[in-house]
Amino acid sequence: MKFNGEVITSRNNPLVKWASSLAEKKYRDAEQSFIIEGEKLAFEALAAGLPVTHIIVDSEKSDRLMDRIKCFADNKKFANTIVVQLSESAFSKISCEKSPQGVILIIKYLDFFSKLDIIYKEEFFLKPDERAIILSSIRDPGNLGSVIRSAVAFGTEHIILSEDCVDLYNSKTVRAAMGSFFKIKATVVSDLVATISALREHGRSVYAAELRPGAVSLSNIDTSPYDIVVIGNEGHGIPEDVSAACSASVYIPISENTESLNASVAAGVLMWEFSKK
Repeated sequence: MKFNGEVITSRNNPLVKWASSLAEKKYRDAEQSFIIEGEKLAFEALAAGLPVTHIIVDSEKSDRLMDRIKCFADNKKFANTIVVQLSESAFSKISCEKSPQGVILIIKYLDFFSKLDIIYKEEFFLKPDERAIILSSIRDPGNLGSVIRSAVAFGTEHIILSEDCVDLYNSKTVRAAMGSFFKIKATVVSDLVATISALREHGRSVYAAELRPGAVSLSNIDTSPYDIVVIGNEGHGIPEDVSAACSASVYIPISENTESLNASVAAGVLMWEFSKK
């Protein structure tokens, strides 16, 4: 690690302005970098050996943070990681938290997250023994993060997302997923219908989670852990062409006193049920 002894105080410092720009997707994509914030998440990322380029510390909280950071100083993965202290004012320009804990990491995009424009059926991106879930047009970053957290908890190893889903590297997604963010594969696909068709050709059953004519109750279908469920948009559900590409539609039987489940809750229930079988 490279420790900079100077405390940066200006909110207009180039590093501060650059780091704060990563709150926007276009700048994240341009720099191929994203931010994580908070002690628990930051030290889990360091322990996982992620490609951390900068560790930014609030100088007011450095006494309790620097000793923990120095524990990773001899790790060769962090040989070029820059450690810098900022004044509370400068730190707050980068922070997205209401009550910052005093540490922010800037990390290069993860190599286990990818984007596919073309589905190659011969060299398929999903391994035969990999468990997966599909997300279609999920727009709420908190929902996406919660799905990631539930997926890891229930043994789902791969999340497939339509390209109009919320950005994986959105700070709210990262925060909601917690350390699970570093423990799952994710693939964004430009053609979800073609992806589902390829999955079925590779022997997977793909179920659309929706309540529509012909949908089967979850309690009445025989599933396996390698079957895949599609979770749709929070307000509009699953597009008709995506639904038509699936093997069948399935719904979760719920009380008549409620209209529907939150997308992340529904995903959790379905992954749990599929994992049991």
